[in-house]
Amino acid sequence: MHRHQNKITQITFQNMPGERIVRKIIANNAIMFVTAIILAVIGISVSIWQRDFSWFARSGSIITCIGIIIISRPSIIVQDILDSVKMADTGLLSNDPEHYRRLGEPIPDCVIEDGKSRKAVGILGPIVIFAGTLIWGFADLLNLLFGF
Repeated sequence: MHRHQNKITQITFQNMPGERIVRKIIANNAIMFVTAIILAVIGISVSIWQRDFSWFARSGSIITCIGIIIISRPSIIVQDILDSVKMADTGLLSNDPEHYRRLGEPIPDCVIEDGKSRKAVGILGPIVIFAGTLIWGFADLLNLLFGF
């Protein structure tokens, strides 16, 4: 058996052109949330123009995908959510920016990113997925309401 046959080939995108920019964009909670809202508005607009709310339902599927991207933020930035450890000197958690402020230290980047990931996984992602799924599943019923 050859030595190279035991190695698992791993494809990484870290050195591809533009990869860093793409990660930065899709890891940005605000950009992704606004994109979901814009897609909903476009879906409603096209549905009214075409007199068929199945277009709004289709936009719901894309909105759901954006929610999945939002909730995947820790994987996108390649940083797991940090463990919460109570610090003896302040009594605050190690991932709380206030701990570092009280000590007069700069807030580490990993703590800032952790807060953004927690917001993405715990709040924004689930909201966008829930809204997208509702739109996807029930928007076509608006045809009955509007007589399309």
